[in-house]
Amino acid sequence: MPMQMNQIRDRFSQVEQCIDAAAQMCEMSPDVPDRLRTCLSELEQEADHAIQVAEQGQGEDQIRQCVSKLEKIGDRAMQSCAQGGYVDAQVQNAVRQARKAISSLKQQLH
Repeated sequence: MPMQMNQIRDRFSQVEQCIDAAAQMCEMSPDVPDRLRTCLSELEQEADHAIQVAEQGQGEDQIRQCVSKLEKIGDRAMQSCAQGGYVDAQVQNAVRQARKAISSLKQQLH
């Protein structure tokens, strides 16, 4: 059974909260690689776009595309954590939570 639009919006809000938490952790941590900061900024922008798409009632295909983009950016953020030298454990955990929320949403959409 496909998710209702209000459920999708709620899930996007949860994803956005996780992304925001990760971005805030990055701001508080001085030694975060620039690549990770860039990924989190892209995640925030794409999450905002995805919410707009959902609110405008655009098709599920477009919503899935947004989630796929979020997933790819989330993967890059995870790679940045792994390859960026020392990244604070709290920052890594916040990025991991955001990525998990994106994956969960993707599974529910399919």
